[in-house]
Amino acid sequence: MRNTKNRSFVLLMCLFIPTLLLAQINVSEKVQLSKTASSSEHALYFIDFWATWCGPCVYASEYLSVLQKQYPDQFYVVSLSEENADKVKRFVKKRPTELAVFVDYNGETFKKYSIRSLPYGVVLNAKGKVVWKGSPADFKPHDLKRIAKQNRNKIALDELFVVLEDVNQNNENQDYIPTKDFEFMKWEGESFETLQVDEKQDYIDIKGGLQDILAYALKVHTSQIELQSSSDSQYHVFVKKNTVEYTNILSAILNAFNLQMTQRKVNGPVLSLTINHPTFWDTHQIDWGKNAPHYLIDDLQLQGDNVSLADIMYQLGILLELPVVSQSTINASTRHDWQMHYKFFELMQSELLDTYGIQAEKKNMPFDSYIFDKKKTP
Repeated sequence: MRNTKNRSFVLLMCLFIPTLLLAQINVSEKVQLSKTASSSEHALYFIDFWATWCGPCVYASEYLSVLQKQYPDQFYVVSLSEENADKVKRFVKKRPTELAVFVDYNGETFKKYSIRSLPYGVVLNAKGKVVWKGSPADFKPHDLKRIAKQNRNKIALDELFVVLEDVNQNNENQDYIPTKDFEFMKWEGESFETLQVDEKQDYIDIKGGLQDILAYALKVHTSQIELQSSSDSQYHVFVKKNTVEYTNILSAILNAFNLQMTQRKVNGPVLSLTINHPTFWDTHQIDWGKNAPHYLIDDLQLQGDNVSLADIMYQLGILLELPVVSQSTINASTRHDWQMHYKFFELMQSELLDTYGIQAEKKNMPFDSYIFDKKKTP
């Protein structure tokens, strides 16, 4: 009889443990708990995947903060970053949030849910099952209410999010501080689908493929960059501010990678901007504070704080997935504040013209293409 009971107990545990492991999310540190959620036990948990370098994540965090305040009993939001804990703490100190902020253990959860773009969110029930996923901005109150009716069992916060000591976070992933004006290294970590640009106080930290880095340096669309003999490997580039390299990143990259550039005209679809009578904003319309991100991009709108026309054209090119060219000789390096829709083209056209005096139209026309090849040895 005892053996039968033991076997039953073991069988029960075998059935129970996989469910428990499925529900468990490993974190290396809980930077802060939620300041608005009503209790430590909930039926639904929203994991808000974010990063300190991600401008759109700021908008997502603000949206989720409002939703958390409106429904403190319905769900619990956890903003999860895979970055170094000290870096996350510094960011939260500069840009406080009332949401819970945790650090992913060795990027386990990012990998588990195949997070390739930010911001992104998943909603888990008490069993750890994904019941919703997508852009945080698309998670509406009616989604929350519908899912809450279907998932009433609860789980404690500490049972779902378990803290483990992260040796890599503590020792290996500390922020690297460059000592030279320009430094680069081949990136051996995870690959990036989009360029990551993080402006520090004293330098710019850039991660991504060489094609994307060159496009950033020229402020053009990646389709305008042609790599000949150079492989498009992933690199980590550091550029100190207020240096010759900072004012001419392209020249520094050409020298570092031993590249030469030629230019030619190609024909294709572009967003053409004509500016005859500019009515640009000054730099006092938007102020997100010192060392804050320069861009705030959500599913509909692009905002820029103290950025040039060239920068805005570069960002529009990424969002619209085509080259953006100017038909005017206006100085594109002067800094301004910006706010415009980009998803609905006619609305964007109207806003650009009415607000900034910019006439925008899609057309097929010649535009610049940049060819990069290894310098020939004499």
